Parts: sequence; structure tokens; C-alpha cells
Amino acid sequence: MLHTLEWEYTPDYELLGVSSAVGCHRLAWSMNRAFGWRLSCDQDVVMGQGKKENTAHPSMRHVDEEAGIAITLILNRLPGGMLAKGAAGLDFLVMVNHHELAAHEVIATLRGLPEVAFVTALDPEECGAMEPLTVFD
Repeated sequence: MLHTLEWEYTPDYELLGVSSAVGCHRLAWSMNRAFGWRLSCDQDVVMGQGKKENTAHPSMRHVDEEAGIAITLILNRLPGGMLAKGAAGLDFLVMVNHHELAAHEVIATLRGLPEVAFVTALDPEECGAMEPLTVFD
């Protein structure tokens, strides 16, 4: 007899998509200045690209356990493929787990940065990013 285990996962973060003409480090520097964070290099997120070679998407992360803050900036688009295929037009993904700062406040501040062209809220499941982003749970 075959049994299937079904598990419904609800992310405890807000996912934002960002378009920017600058690279990871420049965007992270700007976000650090705007929010007082300390985004620094973290693990790569490995994503299968079907028949193509897997892609490794660099990430930068700021965690303050005392304040209940975890912010992760991930490069979405690489020449070899996308991390979130449903957000192919967005350069970066930002995972926001902040108990004091609402996602709409983060979006408003990001929109004010000269390095940011566009910001939007994303559904992690719909855009295909939920499974690869579980490495940060």
C-alpha cells in the first residue's frame, strides 16, 4: 500500500521582487544605509534548471535574532537560469522576516532608493521560489 505524506508549508516571511541596474553588493550597500542593516555574503541557493546545469544564486543576509529580523537578498537572474521562474523580469528577491517593520514600509523605502527601479510583493509559491528558499529556514 502506497502512502503519500502531504505537508502544507506557510512561509514566515514576505517575498519582494526588485529590479535594479546595479549589482548585488551595490544594492546591499544601499539597503544597509537605508535600513541600518548589515547584509553580508551568505550561502548560494542552488536551483535545478531542468536539462541545463544547476545555477548557484548568491545571497546576502542580515540576521538579528534579538530583534527578530532576518533579511535576505538573493540574485534571481543568472545567464544560466532563474531562481523564481514566475518572476523572470526581476533581478533580485528579498526575503523579509521583520517583526517590527511591515512589508509595505520596506517596499516604500526601497522605492526611494536610486539603485532600485521597481519593487513588488510576490507570492513565493506562485513564482516558484518557495522550495529553493527553504534553505534559509
